[in-house]
Amino acid sequence: MASMTGQLDIRPVQTIQVGEIAFTLRDVLPGDMAAVLALHTHVFGPDVDACWFEWKYGQAANQGHGQASGVWQGDELVAFCGGIPRTLWHNHKSINGLQMGDVMVHPAWRGILTRRGPFFHVTQSFHNSRLGPKNNKPFQLGFGFPNARHLRLGVMLGLFRDSGAIECLHWNPSTKPAQRLPWKWRLQALSPSQARFDRSIDNAWQSMAASCPGLMLGQRDAAYLRWRYADRPRPSGTSGDAQPRYQFFELCRPWSSVSSGVAVLDLRATSAHWLEWVGPLELMPLACMACRHEAARAGASALRAWSSSAVAHQLEGTDIVRRDVCAWLAISAASDYEPEEVPGIRWWLMGGDTDFL
Repeated sequence: MASMTGQLDIRPVQTIQVGEIAFTLRDVLPGDMAAVLALHTHVFGPDVDACWFEWKYGQAANQGHGQASGVWQGDELVAFCGGIPRTLWHNHKSINGLQMGDVMVHPAWRGILTRRGPFFHVTQSFHNSRLGPKNNKPFQLGFGFPNARHLRLGVMLGLFRDSGAIECLHWNPSTKPAQRLPWKWRLQALSPSQARFDRSIDNAWQSMAASCPGLMLGQRDAAYLRWRYADRPRPSGTSGDAQPRYQFFELCRPWSSVSSGVAVLDLRATSAHWLEWVGPLELMPLACMACRHEAARAGASALRAWSSSAVAHQLEGTDIVRRDVCAWLAISAASDYEPEEVPGIRWWLMGGDTDFL
């Protein structure tokens, strides 16, 4: 896979033994596309294709995206652990982060998940080969969102550190005139094809980065949001004229051409999903009001947003009607952080930070 600099950095092939069965452990390469798609179909269903692989793990990885390790039994890929390089910011300093995702084990091998089988070996190898002190590893902090079972297993095996729950906040759509944006604000659609797209997002990102020095947050500049949302291939079988999967909206003053903040919404489902906010934290309640209106305009029956505790704090007093646990945050034990440091990290995380898109 590509390194942070875009150079192909292939780790040595290993042979591992699980009981009496021999496996091959190595990095996943662009030529392994068919094997990865076949495993994904077994585990999650056939909702990805060659375009998805190219976007996430293929030649496009020369931009720093898409790294993975795999375990093979003969010619069949039976376990996969992948991640996306992510620039993190904390106290105005950048950190090379690795966002975990697409952890897959073939159903035939799930029976040995509780022992040191393919899941353990592929995860340990992927984490240990890439995470650690900056002088000898490309990434310093690995994070991901395993399900409850895999989190418990990962903690038991010494692979993960439990960093707490992620909540899902729920609102009713906003249709009352009294709940509309004040006259001095407006929310307008922003398209990736517009010349001002990059400028609007980068301006909002600079404002956001300056407003939360004590938080750990992923970089949300135009290059990242364009790759994450605009360049993501449509799911297999989606028609070309279907509604865009993700829509951008900018919060701005009527008399100004400068964007104060940008929200990313998925308005296709009955319950609209607010995936991303880029802008000053103090504008979050205003952005929430605007997103509730967009959900109502789209005919959604509800608006939801995944939220770390720092995000939830900014949204107190926004008429949240329900909140429940939707995910768990795990920190890789191979990260360049001591165990006692992990609970003190104040993460800023929303649905767009996860791999559940």
